[in-house]
Amino acid sequence: MLGYGRKFLNHNFMKHQKPSFSFIAKPFKNMTITAATALALVTGVSTEVEAAIINFDADTYAFSNPNTCTPQLPDTGGKCFVEDGFNVEAFSAQGIGTPAAFYSDGAHFHASNSYEAQHYNDVDRLLGIYLTLVDGGTFSLESLDYQLRENSDAIAGYSTDDTKILISTTFDPTEPVLGQFTEVSLGNQLGLPFQTLNLTEFEDITQVYIASSGDVNFDNITANSIPEPSSLVGLLLVGSMGFCFRRKESQR
Repeated sequence: MLGYGRKFLNHNFMKHQKPSFSFIAKPFKNMTITAATALALVTGVSTEVEAAIINFDADTYAFSNPNTCTPQLPDTGGKCFVEDGFNVEAFSAQGIGTPAAFYSDGAHFHASNSYEAQHYNDVDRLLGIYLTLVDGGTFSLESLDYQLRENSDAIAGYSTDDTKILISTTFDPTEPVLGQFTEVSLGNQLGLPFQTLNLTEFEDITQVYIASSGDVNFDNITANSIPEPSSLVGLLLVGSMGFCFRRKESQR
């Protein structure tokens, strides 16, 4: 009879006791907090990775003949190669500043001792380099090396007394070049070695035009691609979840 009473009491106790799922709830709560933290980090931080240096070495130039990428500008035969995930395209805008302006299908690079020998062609022509990411993503232009080669010619709107490096994320060849680009003064002194121009205003961009008002050599164009937020979320979630589970195990 006493044994039966114990069984009866145990049965009633189990009948009225609610099951506990705290062993699931806590990890789930931690995962939720982790996800929220990851999203906050992504929206507040832009992490740059995958630095690329366009160095115009002789073997790299060979990749533009034939092209190893599809020209992105509205021409049909401009030279173009891929390096470190970037489309590197030569452009030649002719008739600049007039309604008849166009991109020439004869645009090409000017290989010289493993750098790009950008040169003056005519007062109404702008030659340059056009950069985009192969995957169409965003990037930051960090720096480039330059050297003034000649100081005897300049495109319309500019002087030979002060050759300019011209950089912009947009360019309309039907409009005058003057006023469309960020300008960097080089002066007119020849014989100086290559120097590095550090840049801070070309971040989170999808394209960039690099040119000059006269004869300038370019080398070591450095750009950093920026990962998509969704990629960062995934990486942060995986890493943070792993940390949470390891912490849970250590507390047992």
